[in-house]
Amino acid sequence: MPKVLFSFFLFLSLSSLGQIILPDSANMPIDTSLKAKEVFFDTLSYSEEYRRDVWRFTYGVRGGVSRGKYIISENTIDRVGSNGLPIIGQDGKIVKNKFVNNATFNTGYSAGVFGRFIRGAFYIQPELIYSAKAGKFDILKTDGSLYKRVNGKFSSIDVPLLVGIRSNKARVFFGPTFNFAYKLNSEMKDALGEFVDNQKLNHKFFNRPIMNFNVGLGFEFKAFFIDVRYEKGIKSYTLQTLGPSNSPKVFDMKADAFHIGIGFIHK
Repeated sequence: MPKVLFSFFLFLSLSSLGQIILPDSANMPIDTSLKAKEVFFDTLSYSEEYRRDVWRFTYGVRGGVSRGKYIISENTIDRVGSNGLPIIGQDGKIVKNKFVNNATFNTGYSAGVFGRFIRGAFYIQPELIYSAKAGKFDILKTDGSLYKRVNGKFSSIDVPLLVGIRSNKARVFFGPTFNFAYKLNSEMKDALGEFVDNQKLNHKFFNRPIMNFNVGLGFEFKAFFIDVRYEKGIKSYTLQTLGPSNSPKVFDMKADAFHIGIGFIHK
């Protein structure tokens, strides 16, 4: 009898153990507090801005200083009087002077407005600029000594048409500039007046328009910017002649300049 009871209780115990359900890891609740948080990207960042496939327009103002030089045609020219005839010196000979280049840079300035058409990293920038283009040239005596050093400036309305590539804070650009020169400064006018009738030294003295070429680099800090550009003279600003009518000499003049500009752009 005790063996029968022992066997019965052992059977019940084993049956109870067989009904225990082990926890299913697949059905266990997941602690979501341990999940990695999603990363959100700023779609208005500059990298996204420069991928936009749509044109937009903005505008601004700029001004600055320049360091320029002239490249003139070097000729020996007869000096003339108010009657247009050659001047005769005390030695009985025609007074002649030689025009030569001076590589020294002279200081000018500029100021104006611009618009900017932007698409992604690419932009087109037309400008309207007033510019005082500076340079120097020398006039020598027949013995080679200096007669006059002319610190020249002339006024011009410039219309650059620039194209460029921009990044977050920097940009590079290049393009033509159409120049409409119209007025000599008094020092340049007085110097040339010894070799041509002063009535020819007005706006008609200039060849207009001419085209030069610009290349540059700029940096932007929010609405403020600074840029450096080099303007290369391609064509002469004047095709006028100097000297008496019986022996005229062409006076060609190109102008190169480095421009440093600052300004503000509407954002």
